[in-house]
Amino acid sequence: MGKGQSEIRMIWLMVLIIVGVGAWFLDVRIFTYLCGLAFVMSVMQYVDAIYSPAAQIAAETHLSVQESSKVPLYLCSIIAIVGGILDWEFAIAVGITGWVFFFLRWLRRLEGVLNQIQTRLQHPQTPVSSVVENPQSQPHETQPASSSELIEQFKQWIFQGNPVLKVAILVLVIGIILLLRFATEHWQLSLAVKLAIVAGISGAVTALGYWMQTKNRSFALALEGLGLAALFLTLFFAYYNAVIPTLAIAGLCFALIMGVTLILSLKQQSIELVLMAMIIAYIAPFTLPVRNATAIELIAYYVVINLAVAVLSTLRPWKMLNQIAFLMTVIVGGGYAFYQGKEFEKNTLTFLVAVHTAIFVWLSFRFSQLIAKEDIAQFKLKPVLDIALIFGAPLVGYIFIYLMHFEETRWQAGASLAFAAVYAGLYQLSKRHQAVLLISQSYFSLMLIFLALIPPILLHKQWSVIGWAVEGLIIFIYALYRQSDISRYLAMGLMIVAGLSSLYYLVELNEFPNEMYWGLCLSYFAVVVVANSRESFRQQLGSSTIAFHCLQMLSATTMLIVLLLDEIEHSSQLVMSLLIVSGFYLLINEAMLRCKATWTWLFPKWLGLIPVFVFALIIVIDQSQQGIIVWPTLFDRLGFALSGLMLTALWLRPLLGVRTEKEWVSFGTLTSLAMTSLTLLPGMPYISVVILPLLFCAWCYWQLDNPDWKMFWQAHISLVLMASWIICSQLFSQQAFQGYILPIINPFDLVSIAVLAGFIWMLSLQVKSGLDKGIVAVLMVLSLLWLSSYIVLRALHVYLNTPFNEMAVWGNATVQLSLTLLWVSLAFITMSLASRKQLRSVWILGGSILVIVTLKLVLFDLSHIGTLTRVISFLGAGFVMLMIAYIAPIPEGENTNPSSRPSP
Repeated sequence: MGKGQSEIRMIWLMVLIIVGVGAWFLDVRIFTYLCGLAFVMSVMQYVDAIYSPAAQIAAETHLSVQESSKVPLYLCSIIAIVGGILDWEFAIAVGITGWVFFFLRWLRRLEGVLNQIQTRLQHPQTPVSSVVENPQSQPHETQPASSSELIEQFKQWIFQGNPVLKVAILVLVIGIILLLRFATEHWQLSLAVKLAIVAGISGAVTALGYWMQTKNRSFALALEGLGLAALFLTLFFAYYNAVIPTLAIAGLCFALIMGVTLILSLKQQSIELVLMAMIIAYIAPFTLPVRNATAIELIAYYVVINLAVAVLSTLRPWKMLNQIAFLMTVIVGGGYAFYQGKEFEKNTLTFLVAVHTAIFVWLSFRFSQLIAKEDIAQFKLKPVLDIALIFGAPLVGYIFIYLMHFEETRWQAGASLAFAAVYAGLYQLSKRHQAVLLISQSYFSLMLIFLALIPPILLHKQWSVIGWAVEGLIIFIYALYRQSDISRYLAMGLMIVAGLSSLYYLVELNEFPNEMYWGLCLSYFAVVVVANSRESFRQQLGSSTIAFHCLQMLSATTMLIVLLLDEIEHSSQLVMSLLIVSGFYLLINEAMLRCKATWTWLFPKWLGLIPVFVFALIIVIDQSQQGIIVWPTLFDRLGFALSGLMLTALWLRPLLGVRTEKEWVSFGTLTSLAMTSLTLLPGMPYISVVILPLLFCAWCYWQLDNPDWKMFWQAHISLVLMASWIICSQLFSQQAFQGYILPIINPFDLVSIAVLAGFIWMLSLQVKSGLDKGIVAVLMVLSLLWLSSYIVLRALHVYLNTPFNEMAVWGNATVQLSLTLLWVSLAFITMSLASRKQLRSVWILGGSILVIVTLKLVLFDLSHIGTLTRVISFLGAGFVMLMIAYIAPIPEGENTNPSSRPSP
């Protein structure tokens, strides 16, 4: 187990403890119980991750290992949780005590196994067939460098060198900020004198650092950065407290300090110094105690800082400085401008955005030239932040201008044309230099991008959205034929703009133009279909493009359903819309199968079907009345059933989906079959919903030569769906007594038994796929007791008029006596059969039922039921246990030799 994984486990356990304790004190006990259950399961999984490999190694080295079952741990956890929910403090104490006991016994066995392995390795008298591999003892492989040099530079600067010095500098900077705030508000000296003292001390610290550079470079640079940062902060406090009366004088002082910073950085070749000063300069406006800066003041101030960055980058190719400047300007400056900006400041802010964009365009151009001159052979762009400096700066700048002038077409089109002209000029300038050929191609692409934005902008209102979508579709098809990544990303951007623009009409204007949404919907569908129509197209689709297609299908399907509901005016419009959408998906899926599309189509298809299932659920809820489903017409019933069958075919064709992602396919297939099945017996929905899933389960059981169908039922989601029916059907069904003749001889009991058989078969498959045997045993026992108990409860309610699904059940003596005798009888049948067939695991299963019976007798029957029934419960249970002890002793082991089995 890796060190990182262990730390994550420890953090997870600590979070559970903190949340559980906090919920307890906030009197939200249900969260405490859930956190306790999660803590118990996590600890058991953590120990099992150590115990299982150790036991396997011990077995391979011929060491004796005592088998340890986790069933008692699960049972004790269930007892404690049930006791907590029902406020049975004694049950909580018993459950926790038992869990701790069995857990400590498990740890003791683990310790014994590890000691045996250690002894064998220290004294290898016999050959060992397996070598213990400890990942932590192996030499670490050299990890590949991160794709983001900015992150690596931050890590190197923070974690290497002298960390104490860096923490001290950070603390001192915070102290200076607090000192300036305190001096501004409390000191009796004039504010000018106070700030002059602070500025003088800061200048002295800077000079001291410069003087010490030959003795201790890192310490000297830290002092210089501290002094310069303090000077920037002092200047801001002086200006915003009117000590410096005019902006011109403040700007001159700022330029002077910035000039000193640049000179010292260049002279000492230290990016750390300029970084420290620049970062403080960016955050300085937010340390002021007097007032907040206006949007224009902050953006104009950032222009001055970025001009200094441009000067420095013109002389030295410090890419990290450019990246920080870009990120701070976009995130901090842009966010502040949208938060504090006013309508009357729009034109000034537009000019400032254009200035910032020009600065970063120059930075990207100059940086590429400097890098290319240093190493032409190895020149290439990194995929994230380097590309952001070339493509991000103009695109972000244009987005800001576009949003500030959202309803002004001339501004938007004019900005697009201006940006296109700028990049056309840069393309002509840069293509003369072979060293920056890649940069020149990028500039040419940007020119085409801004030209492509103009036609949709000039269209009128909602037709502009259609223009974005159609142009995106055309460019996407062009990109696939030309294998151009840039064009494909441009098309994706246009599609996103179209979708966001359509939301503006729906949310802000409260309009629903059908033509716009039809164009957007069909364009989204067309992009996904075209991308999967050819093998050469599919090879160009990466994970990011597939994720984008998934979102497209989700949005397109939702729009299609809403548009059909708006277009169809009929009493059966809901089912008709569902039928059309299902048939449309089926046709597309068959076309994709002919094109041999695989996972690049499967994932968008699966996500696109989610709105269809939500829509089907809405239809079912709409047709439900007093626990039954009432279909208005035969067409509604048959149409809904046909839609369910088509959705089932969509999930199962191709069968490749079962091997690709069995959880998704299992969920979709079972849900689709349940949809169709609901139309068979609408008067008994809880029985009707599982008819087709049970028939499908039986068919898969007999497909012995096709492992894919068994893999289908090995999915955890199938188990969850079956378990949900087992619980909910018994609690909420209002037709449980319909057609009741005799116990078991009635529709509800027969279906419950069939579901139980399928559930147990699925659990056996889960064991083969690696699910813990202890969990499987507990689920088998609980499902058997749950359904059999409800069969008895229904019989008692019919014949003896006992309570049913009421709290009075717990106080009814007849019911409790019947449950005790039922459970002990099940234990007797299971354990006697297991003893005869020498099936140890089945015997342990019956023994678990016997443990539950014993706990019920001691914890509940002893104090909650009448005297006579209590006596009968104890006597009956004790007699059956006595018979079990005589007739069905525990088998010695699993019988693998058929000839050795005793004849019946």
